[in-house]
Amino acid sequence: MAIPEYLICLECETPVYDFEWASGRVVEALCPQCGNDDPAAFATEEEFEELSGAGEEEEEEE
Repeated sequence: MAIPEYLICLECETPVYDFEWASGRVVEALCPQCGNDDPAAFATEEEFEELSGAGEEEEEEE
């Protein structure tokens, strides 16, 4: 997986642009909004959409 442009904090849904990425995963990140620093609590944009089901909801509404 290529390095994403940003991650999304799963605690407050804030985009985070300053993080460390290695071997296809988050190694270190810090959310400037809520202070979250747990690497497992960040997701790429694609992962976040899968978790939230955003794409499915949009299709159902149409």
